Amino acid sequence: MLVEAAGSAGRMKGKNYLSAQHARLTARRGMGRAQVAVAHSILVSAYWMLTRDEPYRDLGADWLARRNDEAHARRLVAQLERLGHTVVLDPAA
Repeated sequence: MLVEAAGSAGRMKGKNYLSAQHARLTARRGMGRAQVAVAHSILVSAYWMLTRDEPYRDLGADWLARRNDEAHARRLVAQLERLGHTVVLDPAA
């Protein structure tokens, strides 16, 4: 049942954290592994919600990008440099 729930989360197209996770993993690992990974995330979330007696709070589809902006910028710069570009970053005011 968890894998079926994960499959339905994957069809939501970037509206919440689970659908974003499914899309990200499907591109890298394939549909089956992505569904099992999202099912695991659902199970872990359910465990912590029941343990702490808290309601579900969605992290948002862009949570991974917001999590660590500086590391994300370093990864993007490294990716551009691997493609042969020279990158100089000027922080916005």
